[in-house]
Amino acid sequence: MKLFKEVIRKNLKVIIFYVLIGICINFLSLYSVTYYQKILDDFQFKTKAFVPLIIYGTLLITVTLLSYLENIPEQKVKNKLYLDFKLQALVKMKTIDYLEYQKNGTGRLTQKIEDGTSALRDNLVNFWLNIFRSLLPAIIFSLIFIYNVKKELIIFVILGYIIIIIISNIILKKLYKLKEKVLFNQEYLNKHLIRGFMELVVFRTNKKYDTEINKTQNEIKNIVDGKTQITLIHEAFFTIFALIFNILQVIILGYAVLKSNLSVGAVVTLLTLLDKAYQPIAIFNVEYVDYKLNKVAANKYLNFLDAKDDTALTNGKKVKSLAGNIEFKNVSFSYSSKRKVIDNISFKIHNNSSVAFVGQSGSGKSTLIKLIMGLIKYQSGDILIDNQKLPLLNLNSYYEKVTYISQEIQIFDGTLRENLIFDKTIPDNEIIKVLSLVCLDKFYEKLENGLDTELGEKGIRISGGEKQRIALARLYFSSSKIIILDEATSALDNITEKKVMKNIITHLKNKTIIIIAHRLETIKNVSKIYVLKNGEIKEQGTYNELLSLNGLFSKLYKSAK
Repeated sequence: MKLFKEVIRKNLKVIIFYVLIGICINFLSLYSVTYYQKILDDFQFKTKAFVPLIIYGTLLITVTLLSYLENIPEQKVKNKLYLDFKLQALVKMKTIDYLEYQKNGTGRLTQKIEDGTSALRDNLVNFWLNIFRSLLPAIIFSLIFIYNVKKELIIFVILGYIIIIIISNIILKKLYKLKEKVLFNQEYLNKHLIRGFMELVVFRTNKKYDTEINKTQNEIKNIVDGKTQITLIHEAFFTIFALIFNILQVIILGYAVLKSNLSVGAVVTLLTLLDKAYQPIAIFNVEYVDYKLNKVAANKYLNFLDAKDDTALTNGKKVKSLAGNIEFKNVSFSYSSKRKVIDNISFKIHNNSSVAFVGQSGSGKSTLIKLIMGLIKYQSGDILIDNQKLPLLNLNSYYEKVTYISQEIQIFDGTLRENLIFDKTIPDNEIIKVLSLVCLDKFYEKLENGLDTELGEKGIRISGGEKQRIALARLYFSSSKIIILDEATSALDNITEKKVMKNIITHLKNKTIIIIAHRLETIKNVSKIYVLKNGEIKEQGTYNELLSLNGLFSKLYKSAK
């Protein structure tokens, strides 16, 4: 709730102004009705009083101008709240605990943010603010003015409210269940439509489209039936509402006829005020159902904003300099109590050395990297960075001196130069020299605009292997002391991969390099190789030493051939 309250606090002034201008419009609009009564009464009794006419005209003009001006705070509130709520998701991503992030998953998280921010905005603006700026003022001012015209009629108005509230409560429960079911069916329909659009090859070759079309047709029927029922229930409510309103109108007119003590102006005013007094009830009925449905999505988003943070990002000792020594002392880690992913591992990585971790899928390689990065926290043992315990370090300052490259390379929409050196100033000849080291010299020669060639959104104009080599070229312009490569050459052919990796190890000798690799030929030149199995180090040594053991590493080597 902290981030939610922060958004409200930032927008409090414009929210208050939006509410006040709404109250003012409602008051003046209803107040003008009383002068309309005076004008009609003057007309009825053939008196010429121009003051009520001038005041009535002034009130109408004021309401019209205020109604136009309220668009400014309305749009600011709606758009600012929505975008600020969305921004809070990014703020949360900066501090959220990594395991909490993993629980959500990118796809579900994106949907949760989109639905949640829209729901929060709609509930605040369309429901709560509308209640306080429009619905309640309209009811309260209408009742006050009705009382001033004929206080005896207030009892009938309140009685009508009680009847409508009872009926609304019954109808709203049924309506909420139906709308909830329709929303579920729509989500199911969208899921099948989207995957049908995106997975053409899989669905077509497996002849799955007929099944998907049948499922979609069934959901369409359910949605149409559900929406029809919702419309019938809505109309039932409005029919009952109209009956009660019409009965009250008859009562007022009957009262005027029987008593004969109400002027024409008073009767018209009462009927107008009665409409203003009951209109908010109908609006509330519609908005309350939406509020209840939005609340589900809003709460999911708020729960995400309240998820556990990684306090190590901002707390702890700041890392001013880094030599690059890493030591694991009897480190164990598990995602659950069933199985240890890392089991009592100990090893040392000396600064300015290169090491590789190999093993079959599920052996714990990626988990090991996440532990070194401080993304996940070990349950026992110790990880030391330059003889300092990792949990005691300020991670944000630590990350300034660590570069992590995975196989999922991110190329942004910009030039080759921008993607290589970002906002640094480096001579062209030095950049081109690095391109040669990552085997991009031939690629560069074919570019029409050289380093200023646009790569397109997400690097759409280049291949997967070229993306990976661009990311690896960034290492030569980085001041990081620790470099971690997690399958960062998976898209390269064997010959190119060997050459690129050899150049990295040779030219970046003043850095600690950690490599996760499947292709064992590419790590021949590293200082040391650790072989993992079931979260344990089974073998360690140089490339030739491990091959001569004829053990697990040798089996991995032979199976890869």
